[in-house]
Amino acid sequence: MSKYIKGDPYNWPYDGKLTPSNTALIVIDMQVDFCSKGGYVDTMGYELHTRKPIEPIQRVLAKCREKGYHVIHTREGHLPDLSDDLALETNWSRDRQRGSLR
Repeated sequence: MSKYIKGDPYNWPYDGKLTPSNTALIVIDMQVDFCSKGGYVDTMGYELHTRKPIEPIQRVLAKCREKGYHVIHTREGHLPDLSDDLALETNWSRDRQRGSLR
């Protein structure tokens, strides 16, 4: 296993050391809409193949936490009235609430 992540203009980390002081794990958008039955992906009729990374991510999370790495989770969120939402997402959310999806 390499000590470096290939990069341009140089590999990272520069000295080859991934430590809790210079590295964090960032987990993006692991939420119901993308990963669970009843979420956006499922409701739109798409295959829930997006569940495949859940178990490997859990293993990486456990190992990073065990070793003292910072873990950052992100998720998409909106105001209750959806005033900060994009038109496409707003229409989907309202249709979902009315039960008129599909």
